[in-house]
Amino acid sequence: MFAPAPLRPWLILLCALSAAPAGAAPQPADMSLDEVSQGSLLIKTATPGRYQPAPLQDTQAHIRVSGPIARTRLRQRFRNPGDQWAEAVYAFPLPQDAAVDQLRMVVGERIIQGQIKERSAARASYRQARSSGQRAALVEQQRPNLFTTAVANIPPRGEISVELEYQQELRWRDAAFSLRFPLAITPRFRPAGGPPLEHTAELGEGWALLPGEIPNAADLAAADTQSAPHNPVKLVIDLQAGFELGEVRSRYHAIVKSPTATGLSVELAQDTVPADRDFELNWSAADTADTQGAFFVESTPAGHYGLLMLMPPQHTAPQPAPRELIFVIDTSGSMGGASITQARAALDLALTRLSPQDAFNIIEFNSASRALFASPVPADAAHIATARAQVAALDAGGGTNMLPALRSAFAQGRPRAGYLRQIVFITDGAISNEAQLFSAIHAGLGDARLFTVGIGSAPNHYFMQEAAVLGRGSSTLIGQDGEVGEKMSALFRQLEQPALTDLRLDLPVAAQALPDPLSDLYVGDPISVVMRLEGEPDRAQLDGRLGERHWSMNLGLAQRREQTGLGVLWARRKITQLMRQQARGADSAQTRQQVLELALRHHLVSPFTSLVAIDTTPVREAAQALQTHALKTHLPQGLQVPATQATPAPTTPPASPVAADIATAQTLPLASGSTASLLLLFWGALSTLGGLLLRACGRRA
Repeated sequence: MFAPAPLRPWLILLCALSAAPAGAAPQPADMSLDEVSQGSLLIKTATPGRYQPAPLQDTQAHIRVSGPIARTRLRQRFRNPGDQWAEAVYAFPLPQDAAVDQLRMVVGERIIQGQIKERSAARASYRQARSSGQRAALVEQQRPNLFTTAVANIPPRGEISVELEYQQELRWRDAAFSLRFPLAITPRFRPAGGPPLEHTAELGEGWALLPGEIPNAADLAAADTQSAPHNPVKLVIDLQAGFELGEVRSRYHAIVKSPTATGLSVELAQDTVPADRDFELNWSAADTADTQGAFFVESTPAGHYGLLMLMPPQHTAPQPAPRELIFVIDTSGSMGGASITQARAALDLALTRLSPQDAFNIIEFNSASRALFASPVPADAAHIATARAQVAALDAGGGTNMLPALRSAFAQGRPRAGYLRQIVFITDGAISNEAQLFSAIHAGLGDARLFTVGIGSAPNHYFMQEAAVLGRGSSTLIGQDGEVGEKMSALFRQLEQPALTDLRLDLPVAAQALPDPLSDLYVGDPISVVMRLEGEPDRAQLDGRLGERHWSMNLGLAQRREQTGLGVLWARRKITQLMRQQARGADSAQTRQQVLELALRHHLVSPFTSLVAIDTTPVREAAQALQTHALKTHLPQGLQVPATQATPAPTTPPASPVAADIATAQTLPLASGSTASLLLLFWGALSTLGGLLLRACGRRA
């Protein structure tokens, strides 16, 4: 238990901002601290000792799948149950390749369309509208897979809905398609002394904190994960695959399927679900030959675009080359609960797949990193037995200091002659210093290959995918215990067979093809190239290397299908490529200008552009106060975080009294296992100290 002195700032903070039940009973118009049962944000009222519950919110998503592209319309409803004007800020995950291009604010019968603007200009417009009493909404990209919506001037007892639209390319692997709709955010760790955050979500005046990334914030061990949903989600999918469907299944949620005139309608078996784990839908063709390859085209005023999708013939080697495998496993606090169980099972299975000709080592990390052996050792029975015993004893706790572990993996000495070094990184990716880690991978990987294994119900897909791209490997996601065998077996098929490398696509017309260069391909991986075209190609040739041999494939493109959204897909991939080049040392000012031009031309949210919608008619008088608050969310399903101690990282001095109270709480030496967001998770985390502090508040009253 913490000493009494460090508890005093918590006492002050909790007596000002405390917790409301998220259970089944309706909330009173206001309440006292004695009526509090679990974590939530309360707003002070004019009556001493009485508090108002923060705005409630729900989400509805309608996803239309058309061929290889999914288009999502996401509606977020903000309701203000109080008697004062309100501003709400909500942080939410999206797919890392989401192309967000539409924003609408709905107020009663009125629809206000959002406009794309340069980021600072959009913020300025939002601030001005907020100060002027106008209803306004601002959508910003904090990271490629983390966005925030700020909504200003929700009237007392009133409601505002914000609708945004985005598209994404479907994942295609082993002749099957999958759609992943992220619903939860695993709290992210920011190491003390790490690089500064690039973007922040604004709350009121001067309160600039990024959700999920406050260092050393709070103990999450007793945080609420089982109560009624704070953010209920309704999901409907209109599946128009373009071929006769075979198996259609949802990995993590029960669904109901209904045939339609154009395909299949998929809904959640429950009307709504809590936003505590990602949704994934998988489908394949009745005849897999229908999905071995296709060429799609789109003509727009901005240009002509094409998408080539191809599943190359399976390639094998008569005798797999010997390998050095470096397994890196995350045992930090955010891996607590189901995640560490899955990680142990995945690593244990990987050890059993090693052959006697292989060599291996294991690096475990949390606040510090530790290698099992001084250098890679032969994969003989004795070393495997030692390793499996160590793996069985792994448990979760501590911070997520990933950088030293990566550097340790890169510093294992030169691999044996004739051996290929493969690094298998098992983690939930719950970190905020992605850019720093990407730079380290680019600088230190050398000739090795990096494969990521994402663990848990809401892993950081952005880190997993980008690290694998930089590492010339692949990314695998394991969301529950039953997937370990299937997913790790598929990964080892890739590790044991040679990759198609040095791939080059030749077309008879000029084209800007992405990705550029083409990625290495492993067994089961498809080719997916989106291009801006200067003509209509009728053929293409793909060349590369399979081990030491030249590999070539001729393709006929005369049969093509019309497909909307390819121009947006190309622009989104181009922005991703430019940001990758910046991470590898390209000029940041030039990158910013190129991304800005692309995003404005294609009406896309990006690191440098935002969507803002403003109702021109003021509704709040300047003399009326505006309450600002964040919205409560669930922790990802299965996450259990033990309490540990850590040295606090310095914080930026805030510019408002509310922010000053929050910043005071930040500097306490609290849990470092998976640092929680003050905006997303701080309120639920206080439940660990709730009984003691509430009694103390009662004595202070």
